[in-house]
Amino acid sequence: GRCVKRAERHHLKQDEFVHWLDHVLAWGMTHQKKLINGALVVVGAALLLGGIGIHRSRQSATAQVLLTEALNEYHGVVRTSDGALPSPNVVTFATAEEKYRAALGSFEAVASEYGGYDEGRHAQYYVALCQIGLSYLEAADASLETVRSSHRDLIWYLASRALALVRSERGNPAAAGELYRSLVEDADNPLPKDELLYALAKLEERSGNLEKARQYYDRMLSEHPTSQLSTEATNRREILLLSLEGDADVSD
Repeated sequence: GRCVKRAERHHLKQDEFVHWLDHVLAWGMTHQKKLINGALVVVGAALLLGGIGIHRSRQSATAQVLLTEALNEYHGVVRTSDGALPSPNVVTFATAEEKYRAALGSFEAVASEYGGYDEGRHAQYYVALCQIGLSYLEAADASLETVRSSHRDLIWYLASRALALVRSERGNPAAAGELYRSLVEDADNPLPKDELLYALAKLEERSGNLEKARQYYDRMLSEHPTSQLSTEATNRREILLLSLEGDADVSD
């Protein structure tokens, strides 16, 4: 229903634009002999490019509206069993799975219709987050790689961080660690480095690489002493030291 109607609206606007563009191009061919003044040629080109810009601007505005609707679903509230009423204008769902399925469909529609726009790419990122919420990890892996196939911006870095988590959950700690390390060493990375170092340390710890894990906890505490994760990192480091000392005693 709703997705079909959105698609119909999109195609209607697309057909209107194509018709307008054909009209402008036909006008240019008919009057090309008269366009001997360079200024008029420039004006004609500006009108054409301006029309394309206006179309893209309108399309982007429509995509933003649809993306906002999808985000409202994604951030919706799962109804509690105590019958408490949600806040006004908040989208509610019976279960978390219902919420993620609804949001997934909405994000997929935006990503499909507006793939050439930033909004479409942002929607693809949220498609992956919904897939993670539904435990569709293989699909989420592919969606995140699609997001990362473009230029490096904030969404690229967020997708890379999410992909590291997905690959860890899929049982590929080596690939996850490679992603984490690339993010940690990337000087242009806008994501909090303390969180990435902590995640990398925990990954190495779960993989049984206790000495590497300790080194990453040490680095996090040294480079980010005021981090909100410093207490957790200190505790994990102390536990690791006890484990490493115990292993050393056994070997002796």
